[in-house]
Amino acid sequence: MTLSHKIALGAVAAVLLLTWLAVSRFGPLGSDAAPAKQSQIAWRQGAPTKMETASEEIFKRAFWRLPGDDDQILHAERHEWRDAAGLERWQWFLVVRTSPELIKHLRDDNAFGLVPSSSVSANPEAPDWFVFKPEEFSIFRSPQSGMQLMFSKADNTLYATDSGRGFTKGAPEPVKQAAPLSAPAPGRLPTTPPPTPKP
Repeated sequence: MTLSHKIALGAVAAVLLLTWLAVSRFGPLGSDAAPAKQSQIAWRQGAPTKMETASEEIFKRAFWRLPGDDDQILHAERHEWRDAAGLERWQWFLVVRTSPELIKHLRDDNAFGLVPSSSVSANPEAPDWFVFKPEEFSIFRSPQSGMQLMFSKADNTLYATDSGRGFTKGAPEPVKQAAPLSAPAPGRLPTTPPPTPKP
């Protein structure tokens, strides 16, 4: 076998190897392969009408700020349940490799008025990746809402979640009754002149 044949066979083998690696990692080339399925969740009120995974947007809505350059969002998911009248219920889940600035803002400055807790309120609708050992985390919870922040005691990993209801529909405004036409408007003079005295 000549040197040129060996080079050609080596090139073909390299192309086949690269093709195999691409297909095994990313799915068939040029196909719209479906994303990996999430495990079956027993939704309390049926599946969400909207599931969002735009990590920066979820982070911004959760913490009312954009992630810093040193904040690394590892996972993010938001679920919403809507009907014809609007948003009924929502929840979000985040796992973030936090910067010192974010830890200071959330934990030390306590931006959301959370209180330390010894337990986590588990949510059966959490994604598969939202799993941790509570004893390895410092837990902070909101006394008024579903917000929970779990800071790792070993590193700068943060697990965070919150949930709530949509806007409460108000009661209809009571119908105002028109005043009778014969009654004078309050605070005004009568519309007829006073009787004239008889001589």
